[in-house]
Amino acid sequence: MDDMALLREYATSNSEAAFEALVSRRVNFVYSAALRQVRDPHLAEEVTQAVFIILAQKAGRIRGGTVLAGWLFKTTRFAALAHMRSAAKRRQREQEVQMQSELQTTAPDLFWEQMSPLLDEALAALGEKDRQAVLLRYFENKSLAEVGSHLGTGEDTARKRVARALEKLHRYFSKRGVSSTTAIIAGAISANSVQAAPVALAKSVTVVALVKGAAASGSTLTLVKGALKIMAWTKAKTAIVISAGLILTAGTATVVVKAVHSAQETARGSRAADLFKTFVAEKKAQVTAAAAAEGKATPPEYDAFFAAAEKGNLPAIRRRLNGLYSPLTGTSWEAAKETAYAFEMFSMWDEKYALAYAYGIIESIPPGSIYFTGVPMGAFLIPALQKSEGGADPCFTLDQGTLVDESYRAYLRNMYGDKIYIPTEEDVQKCFQEYAPDALLRKQQNKLQREDFQRIDRLIAKVIFDKNPGHEFYFEEAWPVEWMYPYLEPHGLILKINRQPLSELSEDTVTQDHDFWVKQLEPMIGDWLTYDTPVEELAAWTERVRLKHDFSGFTGDRHFVEGTWGERQIFSKLRNAIGGVYAWRADHATNPAEKERMTREADFAFRQALALWPCSNESCSPVFRYMTLLKKENRQSDAGLVQAMAQKCSKQLKQ
Repeated sequence: MDDMALLREYATSNSEAAFEALVSRRVNFVYSAALRQVRDPHLAEEVTQAVFIILAQKAGRIRGGTVLAGWLFKTTRFAALAHMRSAAKRRQREQEVQMQSELQTTAPDLFWEQMSPLLDEALAALGEKDRQAVLLRYFENKSLAEVGSHLGTGEDTARKRVARALEKLHRYFSKRGVSSTTAIIAGAISANSVQAAPVALAKSVTVVALVKGAAASGSTLTLVKGALKIMAWTKAKTAIVISAGLILTAGTATVVVKAVHSAQETARGSRAADLFKTFVAEKKAQVTAAAAAEGKATPPEYDAFFAAAEKGNLPAIRRRLNGLYSPLTGTSWEAAKETAYAFEMFSMWDEKYALAYAYGIIESIPPGSIYFTGVPMGAFLIPALQKSEGGADPCFTLDQGTLVDESYRAYLRNMYGDKIYIPTEEDVQKCFQEYAPDALLRKQQNKLQREDFQRIDRLIAKVIFDKNPGHEFYFEEAWPVEWMYPYLEPHGLILKINRQPLSELSEDTVTQDHDFWVKQLEPMIGDWLTYDTPVEELAAWTERVRLKHDFSGFTGDRHFVEGTWGERQIFSKLRNAIGGVYAWRADHATNPAEKERMTREADFAFRQALALWPCSNESCSPVFRYMTLLKKENRQSDAGLVQAMAQKCSKQLKQ
């Protein structure tokens, strides 16, 4: 039976045997495509799992005549993109850099190593029919007659289509400095494109996918949801309302405001329009300057990208970003990437809360300060909505999660010059050695994991802190940074890193923080949560409002509770980070009264964070942190309530 016959049998009769046969037939293809993109065998397995879960979910809706290899290729790409956008952009870049340093000496291997990181982007840039022709011919080793049959054409037409597609790939790779011929490209793809997946992967993929992902890990389900979201965006791209778009009307740029509820928000939306316009112009100028510094004109791909950005055309921005390469310096790519991600992330928010988040942070930071941004959904908004990122107005903005990347550090040096100290390669090597004596060797062998790079990023951040004593520092937690805890204090939505360790947090600081967050959360979820609200009431409210959607007596913003989960998670993470500071101080307090004071504040902060987002069980999530606090206080019953609440919410999120 062919692929579609197996899929139809599974869809119509729920045949596990048919689906298992399909997985066995296609798992190597999907795993290989995933591995080329995420560059990590374990992550590639997770992407593979996500793809087959989606296949099981959509089996009955895939049209007859579909070339399943093409469908699987696109879905694998969407799942990989979802992963890269959410968690591993920096790690992927690091691995690709290391891959280039470990090229084999033989010419065919060297060419494949050069081409492999570009292959999936190149295939994605082809038209649908051309891409299907290449996949069938060289990934599945079909004859030209079979290719023609699958595409509904004759053998001669298939031969011409394959040749035309190879020529397009040749031009794509040549522009990116990879010299080849169409024959070499064809041979390299045939020989290397499909690698054997781990032996047990097909079986585990089948078992989990057959139950539509119910037994999948949280990270796999996150990939599934992210991939489905990207698939939906791609399918409906012509109807997308571009939340952060700049619409050119008689030469004037304005931001499309999704929801404006007050005159203040209207003014802020107008301000955001101007700032996005300035941000795009600034990034474009950086690319132009990078080209001029090398005596070159701006590459046409970048001109096309920034033309799309100036119009605020998000689908075009996505397409143009996929077609970019960096023939000049890292600055060109970093500037374009930052532009695209700013638009991408803004589109995921309700505008009201995007502006509240961004301006709440920006307006709280004194001029000349250095700010370490947090998670991507929020981090890319700050450079776009501050008055000038390049001018450090009001602050120098650094992504704490990519400091290990020399390309990113070069981008910072290009942007900020000698205004602040940016770590050198020598500094970074010392951080590797401080982290572990063999870290540099493991890096060269491509054996460091994501967590290793995160910890090294934290050490590099300490170098920046130590080498810039004349600047104040502020921080949004993406993950806990151990060395910072003695220096941290609440500062509105984020945290301030004091120059000297604090013996304790003042009563004024704690009171201001408490009052700030009560005021912050009231329009979002209401004013029902206080110091004295028991965990039972928190769990009951969560079940009633979040799970059963019973809004009787609810005084918050129903759209916030039912809308985009990402913005709820962002505000939850912000409050959770502050709760983490209180919990750390409670653990390190020598005075019983101080321990009690900090425990009380941590308890309240974690309950607020859980009211915003109770679904994550990650090691630094409010669920995990609050349960840890409760167990230390011998409140086992409350810890059980929190765990049960989180499990219910996570289960609903997976559905």
